[in-house]
Amino acid sequence: GAYGLLFFFFRARSCLACPLLRCVLSHQDRSVVSMSSQDGGGGLNLGALSPDQLKQVADQLAQESQRLTESFEGLQSAINKYNRSASTLKKFKDESEGKEMLVPLTSSMYVRGSLEETSKILVDIGTGYYVEKSVEGGTDFCERKVVLLKEHLQKVVDALQQKQQQEQQVRTALAQKQAQAAA
Repeated sequence: GAYGLLFFFFRARSCLACPLLRCVLSHQDRSVVSMSSQDGGGGLNLGALSPDQLKQVADQLAQESQRLTESFEGLQSAINKYNRSASTLKKFKDESEGKEMLVPLTSSMYVRGSLEETSKILVDIGTGYYVEKSVEGGTDFCERKVVLLKEHLQKVVDALQQKQQQEQQVRTALAQKQAQAAA
């Protein structure tokens, strides 16, 4: 099959790890509430909040959960792209020079081309910078990025679970307040 231009265009999508991680860490560091009304840790006492305030807190937690879900999806997409690139490079090293192929110009436009060199590739390392690497070096680069992104992904998962638990606790407190008001 055609391997395309083995330039790795991950500039906007795969470099999500850094801003996403900053986002995740900021979400973890600034937890909105401490869920226990007996907590002396300076968090919000859910029992002291009005139903409107509880709804606002729950809505804020839901928005943060949504942002974390989007971060999760972006990281998962980047992991999949790097895995595909590493897999392609493993197949590419067996190709011979002069092999005809289709080179993508856009997602739906190709030109005919041929491989001139199969021992070196250019890897987009972000912000428009390319590094020439051996095929093995490019494969290693992709595999290291996958490991890094998976670490970031786990942090997103942990933060997302925390936000969802907090939201559930706030919604439970809201339901209790509403039940008391109705009684």
